[in-house]
Amino acid sequence: MNRRTSLMKLQRTALLTGALFLLSTQMTAQIDRTKAPKAGPAPEVRVGRAKNSHLPNGMKVIVVENHKLPLVTVQLRFDHPPVSQKDKVGYQDMIGELITSGTSAHTKQQIDEVVDQLGAQLSGTSDGIFASCLKKNFPTLMQLVSEVVISPTFPAEEFEKARTRMLSGIASRADDPDQIAEVVGRVLTYGKGHPYGEVTTEASLAKVKREQLVGYYEQFFRPDIGYIVFVGDITEHEARQMASELFGNWTGAPDRSTTDANGVQTLPGLGVIEHPSFQPKSLAPRQVYFVDRPGSAQSVIKVMFPLDLKPNDPAALPAQVLNTILGGGVFNARLMQNLREARAYTYGAYSNVEADRWCGSFTAGCSVRNEVTDSAVTEIMSEIERIKDGAVTDAELSLAKSYMAGSFGRSLEDPRTIARFALNTALYQLPEDYYATYLQRLDTITAATVKAAAERLLIPDNARILVVGDKEDVANRLAPLSFTHTVAYYDINGDQYREQAEKAPEGKKAADVLLTYINAIGGGEALTKVRTLRKDYEAQLAQMSVTLSEKYAAPAKYAMSLSNGSTVLQDLVFDGVRGTRSSEEGRRELVDEELDDARQSAYMFPELSYRELDHLATLNGMLEVNGRMCYRVFVQRASGSNFTEYYDVETGLKSRRVESQSTPEGNFQVITDFSDYKAVDGILFPHTIHQNAGTKFHFVAKSIQVNKPIGDTVFQVE
Repeated sequence: MNRRTSLMKLQRTALLTGALFLLSTQMTAQIDRTKAPKAGPAPEVRVGRAKNSHLPNGMKVIVVENHKLPLVTVQLRFDHPPVSQKDKVGYQDMIGELITSGTSAHTKQQIDEVVDQLGAQLSGTSDGIFASCLKKNFPTLMQLVSEVVISPTFPAEEFEKARTRMLSGIASRADDPDQIAEVVGRVLTYGKGHPYGEVTTEASLAKVKREQLVGYYEQFFRPDIGYIVFVGDITEHEARQMASELFGNWTGAPDRSTTDANGVQTLPGLGVIEHPSFQPKSLAPRQVYFVDRPGSAQSVIKVMFPLDLKPNDPAALPAQVLNTILGGGVFNARLMQNLREARAYTYGAYSNVEADRWCGSFTAGCSVRNEVTDSAVTEIMSEIERIKDGAVTDAELSLAKSYMAGSFGRSLEDPRTIARFALNTALYQLPEDYYATYLQRLDTITAATVKAAAERLLIPDNARILVVGDKEDVANRLAPLSFTHTVAYYDINGDQYREQAEKAPEGKKAADVLLTYINAIGGGEALTKVRTLRKDYEAQLAQMSVTLSEKYAAPAKYAMSLSNGSTVLQDLVFDGVRGTRSSEEGRRELVDEELDDARQSAYMFPELSYRELDHLATLNGMLEVNGRMCYRVFVQRASGSNFTEYYDVETGLKSRRVESQSTPEGNFQVITDFSDYKAVDGILFPHTIHQNAGTKFHFVAKSIQVNKPIGDTVFQVE
């Protein structure tokens, strides 16, 4: 090459370099870096194609190959509708534990040793088995899995150990408000008549026998309704051969069930086989339910209702986006931003939408301080209503979809996820590419589809609001949040609350308890000689000192005033026939029930006059109140209303009175405790009265006067 040729090449190279530089500069100049680049199309996810086949006995075999790691997992699932356990709730949970606790060839200890030696996992549920280990150990593990599935023995000694462990768990329920909320929440969502709403209790476990486990296993662990799913470092040929060798000749236990002319199926040990016969629905107006945990500093809140949402429903994915925006795990979710960030009510507030073949569900909730419980419930309901009635923003939608895409991608790292996907595709009749196209379908969801899901699925007006907390601190403030203006009280097992009382002594009557009380405070003769009575109490209300003054004159005149210094907050006057009530809203005449209440209040010692007042008193057992054993007396008024009083067994004195009161804001349970009895002119009066009616009052007597002059003008009705 001569010098001239070399020079020409250098010139051409320089020109080409300059042109490329100019083109690069022009391209760079055309990019607007103030705008984010448009997102590319959502990728198709490679989750591993499932290969399906059947064994001659009807068992379905699903194989998903994944040779990245030398691991293999297997899941056996027996598919059938949920089964009601009725009065023996708990035996299905025991199956999950006991099915791996002994076979015809190995004891529980031997099974555990083999699993440990293989470095494997082996666990059971009421509808199947999950196992996992290294590929080199998998054939040995599968031999054990087949034993566990085909020939479990449910050993009697392991059965009793499992019962003891479950009883211990039930006993700890009372100390765990979250567990209480979960148990009672299921009852309120599905009802105890649905298998999802059944609750294991000490009483139900006491009725469980080994024969229920055996009967359930024989009926529902059958190859014709079974799926066996292999995932991991195994070929389709290897998996099918292993399944055929170990399960191909399995026929299951003989069918011992009988079916009558009405189609009712009965099985020895289990009795009538009942599957869900209804789709739970929330049709009643919004209601508040409460489980009392005395002394609890926090309340657990759960808002819930059932959903008719199946996994293959086109609305299932939009519903998950909706839930993510509302409270499904993103820190920027509405519930979190409202209750944690804006109001500092809680560390976390969440929601969940569950799609299910038999019945889905919606839940939302958090744990908060007692003093903000009613406010937190209000905000949760407000957010549910807002997302149902309004629109989600582009930013919320983008964040939710990004979060869900990331979670989906991370879940693929767990081989059990792939097994679940393959099984779900078969169980829920999903398209073969359902999970492979997940991100593409997620990308197509718009604000409009989210709103459509919200309008269809969310029913805030029919929600069930559950609160687990201190009844005395919280419950009465929740009544206005219920459309029925009431609070329904439940126990930790999801049953309507009823006080657990001991039986009263044989022959003891309510009249005896009332007479003992009258004699304890001074005797009937002394009480009937009282012609006038004045009682003045003081209390603190929201950093304000208030005075309660009550004046009585025989036979039935009454005046009451509640004041702050010289300012009268409320007063009531009853002259024996008519009555008026005054407040900031003015003065009004008492009529109907209010007039009758005033008449009853006019009796200085009403226990002397229950017959005259048309009160029917019934002794209804004995129970502990404030650490003292008391007689419980139920009093029914002629009007139909009622109240309950508690009298100390030892002293005869009245300890407590419980009554419901109706107001425009709601129906409140008023609990009044009496203590510190002291004598005034030979008659005992409580000098400390603690009352809780949503607002707590602690009254202390400043003056009690018996038979001192009171002017008639005090009782005049204007």
